Amino acid sequence: MKVLRPTLLAVMFAFMAGGLAKAETADQLEHVKVDLVAPPFVHAHEQKATTGPKVVEFTMFIEEKKIVIDGKGTTMQAMTFNGSMPGPTFVVHEGDYVQLTLVNPASNAMPHNVDFHSATGALGGAKLTDVQPGEQATLRFKADRSGVFVYHCAPEGMVPWHVVAGMSGTMMVLPREGLKDPEGNELHYDKVYSVGEFDLYIPKDENGEYKDYATLADSYADTVEVMRTLTPSHVVFNGKVGALTGEHALKAKVGETVLIVHSQANRDTRPHLIGGHGDWVWETGKFANPPEKNLETWFVRGGSAGAALYTFKQPGVYAYVNHNLIEAFEKGAAGHFVVEGKWNDDLMKQIKAPGPIDKDVAAAVEASKLAAAKAPALTAAPAASKAAPAAKTAAAKPAAAPTKKLAAAPSTHQAGEKLYKSACVACHSTGVANAPKLGDKAAWAPRLAEGEEQIMEIAFKGKGAMPPRGASSADDATLKAAVEYMLSTVQ
Repeated sequence: MKVLRPTLLAVMFAFMAGGLAKAETADQLEHVKVDLVAPPFVHAHEQKATTGPKVVEFTMFIEEKKIVIDGKGTTMQAMTFNGSMPGPTFVVHEGDYVQLTLVNPASNAMPHNVDFHSATGALGGAKLTDVQPGEQATLRFKADRSGVFVYHCAPEGMVPWHVVAGMSGTMMVLPREGLKDPEGNELHYDKVYSVGEFDLYIPKDENGEYKDYATLADSYADTVEVMRTLTPSHVVFNGKVGALTGEHALKAKVGETVLIVHSQANRDTRPHLIGGHGDWVWETGKFANPPEKNLETWFVRGGSAGAALYTFKQPGVYAYVNHNLIEAFEKGAAGHFVVEGKWNDDLMKQIKAPGPIDKDVAAAVEASKLAAAKAPALTAAPAASKAAPAAKTAAAKPAAAPTKKLAAAPSTHQAGEKLYKSACVACHSTGVANAPKLGDKAAWAPRLAEGEEQIMEIAFKGKGAMPPRGASSADDATLKAAVEYMLSTVQ
């Protein structure tokens, strides 16, 4: 043992020296300070590293505050990184070191920390960043793998509450040589947007109205009770219904390539760009894996982030949604891209505007119905089959009147109808962001009560999620005609 003791000591000293050498290596690297910005924007960065690894220093603070989460004034006691939902997106390159100073101001009530899914050890750094109100901590870790990753608050015993109350964001670790397709060709983006999806759980009172709480602590018990139902009251992008619509819509131009980073720290989601695609998609968010091509919808697992590249080819308003359409249109998981540029008729062209059904087409439809009626039934329905002809006959008579009334619309508002179908249809055919649907008299009734002049003013100047002029470049007469066309369907 006496002989072995010096050898063991030597090994221990060598091991410690190796660890110190690594630490000194990180300490001796260039340090660069970066200011974080609020999503959907991302701080300036290189897509390809032009220097060796460095230590990238960030400072992030925690803010607890009451926020409004929809157009009806519903409030939530939120917990946030840097005051935003999601928290800011960090960008570094593989091999860089991330050095974060996390600040929990004395004005807050809760302890907080941060768990980086991109980090290794100590619960993603959560155990080394536990900060009480009035404290700060500094953590450094090596970004040793590329991809987009979630980070979130993870205080012991309260992790789910802090996450669904707003405390998550993303880190993007780019390959040092930049993004590439499966063949190794370089992929470049002109813009990058960060979309953070949240499932929110707002308690209701005995009358079915959403509750408003004076403090974060007051909201805790009721909120956790709703959370345990696993049924969110709202599903939103970037903290609020309509947060990425209207004047806050994501902007692009025809020909620009946009990288969309989409995160969900708690539930699965299915991003989809209506009218567009994912040219290249890292569905699991990891750039070491080859991207998939030409996806219509991609799947982002709860607790992760995905990335999609798309080059816009047509102008207009694109709805970007969670393709669980109930969550998109009923609970709020939808945003807009407003794209400027020239329309390409080769990609899409309206050959004939909607109008009365041609006689030959009507005859063909009737012939098809007769053929279907003579075909063997797939499921027996003896009682219903006898009653069906009478119901059909009764329904046919009142249908004639509205057909004549609506048939005049294309000739009266032809230019407006064309604009509607190229620009307004994205919102007014789906009801996204509370836009009244074409032909829905109940939805239009409050607008009509305000008068046509007020409706025209909103169309030209915008309001709430509605961008000025509907993000259209049409002239005044055509825009007015589009409004008149929509009104003609409900008057």
